Amino acid sequence: MEPVWKHTENYSAGREGTSVDRIVIHYIVGTLAAADATFADPGSGVSAHYGIGEGALHQYVSEINTAWHAGDLAMNRRSIGIEHSADPERAPSEDTYEISIELCTRICRERGLDPQTQIIPHGDVVATACPGTVSVRRIRDGVAARL
Repeated sequence: MEPVWKHTENYSAGREGTSVDRIVIHYIVGTLAAADATFADPGSGVSAHYGIGEGALHQYVSEINTAWHAGDLAMNRRSIGIEHSADPERAPSEDTYEISIELCTRICRERGLDPQTQIIPHGDVVATACPGTVSVRRIRDGVAARL
């Protein structure tokens, strides 16, 4: 699935010479429309490379640039951030998982990443409940099965 581009000013150009070696999995705590609105607001100071939900894939930041998603500058530079439509009482839909696995498979294939060790939950970077109801294991296993 090709992403629909959505505008954000919340990113840093380039990656300061750092190679991408991680995909960080997040949840929106809301819908894809909520992520669109948050990332469109320059005052929010946050973004991600991609957002997935309600049968759609949105891209906010080019993979050659640094999105502001992990709460850690070094991790932001070395990772691609993917938001998933979900909240504490609602797990991602089947469509959201399918799109995520497809996207992560492409990224892992292109960058030579091992999905079992290089797809990580946001909570592994900073103290947060994110990605909450998103099963990182399901994404990792789905990607591994396709590689």
